[in-house]
Amino acid sequence: MVPQLQQETEIAPSPSRIRWSLPTRIGFRFVLSYFFLYLTPGAVGSLGLNETVTSYHAWFSAFWQQVVPWAGAHFLGLPAGLREIPNGSGDQLYDYVLILCIFVTAVIITVVWSLLDRKRQNYEQLYQWFRLFLRLFLASVMMLYGASKLFPMQFAPIPLGRLVDPLGRLSPLGLLWGFMGYSRLYTLFGGIGEMLGGILLIVPRFTTLGALVSFAVLSNVLMLNLAYDVPRKIFTIHLMIIAALLILPASKRLADFFIFNRTVKPEAEAPFMKDKLINKGVFALQYIYAIVTLAIALQVSYRLSIPNLAEVKAPLRGVWAVDQFQINSVLMPPDTHNDRRWHHVIFDRPDIFTIQPSSGGLQIFSLKIDNSNRAFTSFDIDNPNSKASFTLVLPDNDHMSMKGQIGGQPVSTTLHRVDLSNPTEFLLLNRGFHWVTPAPRWR
Repeated sequence: MVPQLQQETEIAPSPSRIRWSLPTRIGFRFVLSYFFLYLTPGAVGSLGLNETVTSYHAWFSAFWQQVVPWAGAHFLGLPAGLREIPNGSGDQLYDYVLILCIFVTAVIITVVWSLLDRKRQNYEQLYQWFRLFLRLFLASVMMLYGASKLFPMQFAPIPLGRLVDPLGRLSPLGLLWGFMGYSRLYTLFGGIGEMLGGILLIVPRFTTLGALVSFAVLSNVLMLNLAYDVPRKIFTIHLMIIAALLILPASKRLADFFIFNRTVKPEAEAPFMKDKLINKGVFALQYIYAIVTLAIALQVSYRLSIPNLAEVKAPLRGVWAVDQFQINSVLMPPDTHNDRRWHHVIFDRPDIFTIQPSSGGLQIFSLKIDNSNRAFTSFDIDNPNSKASFTLVLPDNDHMSMKGQIGGQPVSTTLHRVDLSNPTEFLLLNRGFHWVTPAPRWR
């Protein structure tokens, strides 16, 4: 007999006839309490600081901002004043202490809940609503992250400055972002997988399949986070746990079908409410929520990807090698130990001006260029008081001179364009894809 994973859906027996085991009831109380605290009204922690928040969300975050430093100081011996900083990291020390506080709070809630509600036989209806909440949350996140990869929003193309910056100076995070920015095909593959998982999760019948796809995709994301030290580990692990919770009810049926070659009965669907009209309304709201979320994700990702694709107009855009460099009327010869003498000047994005000193590294300046591409003003992003202004002369497309001041010091320099089409120097840009490869090309 050939096993069948799903036939026509059966209706679950009345919730009043079902009795959960004591460990199942206690486990459900804890899981619901924990994820309610972690996800409501929005994922708490440093990643949530950049989001637009409601007054309730602000109050909720403010509550933890009082509890976490106190718990860290009194129970973990951490320095006083622990706080979360909106700098793009979701793995700050604050976040780990916050997770511990949420865990302990969930345990306390579970104990109190179990004492007050010990006679209840099951939470079938509450479980259906909680499962819906987890499903929609995970679907939203998967679609948002998927959309950010369908458009080059999360991973922008490799900046020209990276091409002349030594590989060893990159952080693991910077290396991953460069790898993903270069690998447009791989980024699209990941985005399609995330988007597929999110869309499948919206359809109740495909919840298990969507959770399986999401878990597989998130496993790859977590490995990248661990391998390249990406500060999204806490959040990714929680997303994987949510996917696992959605898979859990079908785990026995999946094992029977894929491992033990047994016949699998259709999965019973438990209604949210006894009223059929309310149930239909809940299903309709799910699809409306999905369509709105998907539309917002695609629109926002497209809009935010536009700056990542913007470029300075030709012939200014490119990597320029410095031939002569003069500062304070003193001609400075090339010197690898001199951090004042320029080695390269890079014009790439219309809002970024990059200098590579002879000593190495990159100094990034803001850029405001005039319409004629013959003058610009800027300041060091890390030091706003370090202003710069220059006039440009381009006698031809491959040569340029700059004259002006930076940080109050007069500077003049002559430059020539670096040929980025030279495969000897820039194989990464010129190698391309080959079906037939006689031998691996490393350099």
